Amino acid sequence: MKKNYPYLKDTSFLKEFDENRLKEQYVKVTVLTWAEKPLESIEGRVISGTINLDGFSSIRRTCNLTMVADEAENDLTNIDNIISINKKVELEIGFLNNTEYYTQYPMIWFPLGVYVIITPSISHTSSGVTISLQLKDKMCLLNGECGGTLPASTTFDQYDTVDETGAYVTLYPTIYQIIQEAVNHFGGEQLAKIIISDIDTRVKKVMKWTGSSPLYIITTFDDEGNTQYTATTDGSSLTDDSTYTMYEYGSDVGYIYTDFIYTSDLVIDAGGTVCDLLDKIVSYLGNYEYFYDLDGNFVFQEIKNYLNTSQSTVILNELTKDDYLVDMSKGKAVYVFDDSNLITSYSNNPQFNMIKNDFIVWGVREDAEGNEYDIRYHLSIDTKPTVGNTYKVFFYEDDDGLIKAKCPMHYDSTDDFPEQGVEEVFYMDDSTSIIYKWDADALEYAEITVGLEEVTTTDWRTELYLSGSAAEPLGIDSNYYYTELKNEWPKLYDVQNGEFYADAINYPWDIDFFLDFIDTGAAVSEISISNIGRRTKVVVDSDVNCVFEPDIPDLVLLNTADENIADLRQECEDKGQDYIQLDSAVYALITGGGTSNSAYEYVRELLYQYTSYNESITLSAIPIYYLEPNTRITVRDPKSGIYGDYMMNSISIPLDVSSAMTVSCTRALERI
Repeated sequence: MKKNYPYLKDTSFLKEFDENRLKEQYVKVTVLTWAEKPLESIEGRVISGTINLDGFSSIRRTCNLTMVADEAENDLTNIDNIISINKKVELEIGFLNNTEYYTQYPMIWFPLGVYVIITPSISHTSSGVTISLQLKDKMCLLNGECGGTLPASTTFDQYDTVDETGAYVTLYPTIYQIIQEAVNHFGGEQLAKIIISDIDTRVKKVMKWTGSSPLYIITTFDDEGNTQYTATTDGSSLTDDSTYTMYEYGSDVGYIYTDFIYTSDLVIDAGGTVCDLLDKIVSYLGNYEYFYDLDGNFVFQEIKNYLNTSQSTVILNELTKDDYLVDMSKGKAVYVFDDSNLITSYSNNPQFNMIKNDFIVWGVREDAEGNEYDIRYHLSIDTKPTVGNTYKVFFYEDDDGLIKAKCPMHYDSTDDFPEQGVEEVFYMDDSTSIIYKWDADALEYAEITVGLEEVTTTDWRTELYLSGSAAEPLGIDSNYYYTELKNEWPKLYDVQNGEFYADAINYPWDIDFFLDFIDTGAAVSEISISNIGRRTKVVVDSDVNCVFEPDIPDLVLLNTADENIADLRQECEDKGQDYIQLDSAVYALITGGGTSNSAYEYVRELLYQYTSYNESITLSAIPIYYLEPNTRITVRDPKSGIYGDYMMNSISIPLDVSSAMTVSCTRALERI
């Protein structure tokens, strides 16, 4: 039965209790059956020990303790002994309650976890007999150390069964079911002690349009002002007053609700463990963790890092430094260390090698016809060049039909004409303004007919592009970014007219390249390229499949011919989800889509990870027994330069009365 510790929710009481210097300490070891029923409590006999909590490990808690042995406890191999292989133990540490609060509790007990006995030992000296125990939390029952090993190769993502007609069918369990059944069946954990959070059994799946004609989603309002949606492929039926959005072949048009299943093979070979399975699921889901909590419950949940990962609508020509903010302001510190009475020492270790200021993410985009294109997002913490400079430029069409801009090299016709050149070097006679290009076949310069224009830059990328073009033939530095801009910028930007092309603005998820700077004025400007040199982080990831995420209408698509249409409508209404009903002919033209792993979001995450010094601090303090790893604390110590919020990575708690607790932390950023 779960014990009750109501004072653990009273932060004011706990803070006052921590600051109480006069405490009488007790350690309680409750021996449990294998089914975790209490057998016997052992108090006052623990003489030393340490509990270690590791937020990076699935085995969250390990412990070693030494206790005075009872005369009847000398046979550790006897399963009838109170300390034996078929027992578990629960640890608590307690103090006499010498406060005026919670007087109904003469002892203030703090739970320290439920453990499996890994290695016991007994020692007899002149001072007496002692038993030492090495303990681990119940994850050792899932990782193969004490249980959780699969006896044969097992497929978890599907299973065959017989339906009501007697036919064999293949079913696909949800991820929730896979976790629950694996931990219960192969790990022996009670169903009531398996807690799975943040995983829905039904999720929204992105769908795309595959019809040869565009799909038009029309928005109307009923008499009560409620929004209603209808769909048609007949563009001629639309009027000038119609409010609609048009989606062409390959466009993501909405969602369907579907069971949240593991969509690839999930097989664990013989000798594998439940933890091997859970690790695969964590890798599939991303930001998740699993562990055993203080009460011995198995917990699988999303990591509470307080990052704001909601998708934002990208306006290509209006991106600012604020669009790269990573918001952790929702985070709340569970404890504040600003009192030197509790802290015995601080240490601070900033990591200079973690700092980066030039980020490049490569991926692969696939179009509706299945063609693949390399994509790239480049973000630098750098100074944007001043725009408004005027260049003499001529525009020409390359072999792919792309209109490129070129600043020719100037020469005076009274001088000797350059003897040879290269294909992409152009010369302009300052006397006649005639443009010449080297003809590699004729081995001579040929006059070409182009229009020479004056372009005054309004976009800083165009400034880099044209200044690089002007510098390139002279053999001088054409700036770091010119090479990529020479090939990619004309695809996005109309240099002649000084504006982005309409397709780039309207469909930013179909572009192959983007360059952006975080300029002066941002909080990270102190680590800019001009201040500390260029420190580049390059990621090549084939899972990155778009530069920007598409703007998908938040509509669930329902098939009016579905025999469960009423239940599907009710599901949407219960979840407050807008939906649109499609006739079966239109519904047949949608299929699974989605290009949601964007380089832009990847860059934002890299910016969060690599623009802090990843400060590691270590605190030695009077033991505080209710702290947990992977939670946030606030630390203030001006003398060591430590000020701000930190995530606790590991905690070492002594069980004796004279030692200090050690806490290792890394800084938790609020905003970039």
